[in-house]
Amino acid sequence: MAVTLDEVARTAGVSLTTASLVFSGQGRISAETRERVLAAASSLGYQHRRRKVEARIAPLRDIAVLLDLDPEWSKVLYLIRSVIAEFEKTLRQAGYNTVLIPISRSEDFSAVVEKIRCSGAVGVATIHYAPPELLLCLESAGIPVVVMMNSSCQDRFDTVCVDDFQGAYEGTSYLVRNGHRHLAFLECARPDLPVLAVDRYFGFMKAVEEFHLDFDKSRRISLCLDDKAEDLRRLEDLDVAGRGITALFVLDDEFALCVMNLLGRLDIQVPREVSLIAPGDMVDYSCGYIPQVTTMRIDTAYMGRLAAQMLASRLAHDLRPRGVLKVKQHLMQRGSVRDLNA
Repeated sequence: MAVTLDEVARTAGVSLTTASLVFSGQGRISAETRERVLAAASSLGYQHRRRKVEARIAPLRDIAVLLDLDPEWSKVLYLIRSVIAEFEKTLRQAGYNTVLIPISRSEDFSAVVEKIRCSGAVGVATIHYAPPELLLCLESAGIPVVVMMNSSCQDRFDTVCVDDFQGAYEGTSYLVRNGHRHLAFLECARPDLPVLAVDRYFGFMKAVEEFHLDFDKSRRISLCLDDKAEDLRRLEDLDVAGRGITALFVLDDEFALCVMNLLGRLDIQVPREVSLIAPGDMVDYSCGYIPQVTTMRIDTAYMGRLAAQMLASRLAHDLRPRGVLKVKQHLMQRGSVRDLNA
């Protein structure tokens, strides 16, 4: 028969509680008493068995991030990777796991809902992609949603987006402070983000008006990108050098690289003959072959952290009204703006 701890205690002349404290390593036990208990246990052949305490860890609940894999949206992958990384990190600290759900804009929204349902996600974040019928369906099913980088639904759903109006205003103001008073605004179609071009143009025009610049509306040029010959014709009609235009505000920096290429074909050099600024940081400027564009950089990591905090708050049954948070852009000087004051 196995020796019990009670027998060890009686042999050592101590209480059962004292003997138990010796083997658990707890309590204040004198060295003499400890040695006496251990000696008694050794002489009796007592085998101490540690009780296994199994910590019950609740499984992490999943949050889904909808990731658009359509080829035309591949250009934003560099921009949004830090959004996803910070979003995942923040939610992990709050006790949630993040899963990526690939989607295509050609899919029926019911197919996307089924993917989310099969994933078991308790919340959803979506970047750029924000069809109202899908978001309404999820919210109606008790799955809270936060939209990132798309302000078109900010009046109905929690949204974290870029302050495009203020960013364009500050970028244009930077051009003016560098002596540029004859500007042009270049844009291209962004059908899935209709508010983006509007906000950036209005921010541009606010600076134009505040600095009392002479701006002809014909200097707002839209390029199609699919027809280089037509785009070259439109830039030739703009006549950058002939009309005294010294700087271009371009809708985003990925588009700005296309504009720089077209200007090169017209033998117009940036920034010697015309300066250029654009919102974004959509491309990796650490690559040596990428032309350097002065940008109004989007703090994507901060956006991811805010979106995660907003969604975690909703999952904690926060009953506050839906909200919108706009993230400020920051100037990144990379040499595509010439200082005419110098």
